[in-house]
Amino acid sequence: MAYKEDTTFALVKARLNRVKGDASLDEYLDARIKAADAELTNSGIRLDADNPEDAMLLVDTVAWQYLNRDNMAGTPEWLLLRRRERYLSQRRGG
Repeated sequence: MAYKEDTTFALVKARLNRVKGDASLDEYLDARIKAADAELTNSGIRLDADNPEDAMLLVDTVAWQYLNRDNMAGTPEWLLLRRRERYLSQRRGG
């Protein structure tokens, strides 16, 4: 796991406008975070837990997937570009 669980979870809930005390979707959101982390890892992106850009890439990925789970349009260009740039940056050693 290459992210800070508590911070990432809190950011995902904030991004989704979930009330801090509402725990009704906590297990589901936690599973989505783990799945998105695995998806990024399987695509060759190793997240750095201390990099805020990596944290937000994970948070934005989870939030987009959650908000568009029934949408067949595909991943938006802005998110694809961020993933591609992160992948290329990592390959260059940055």
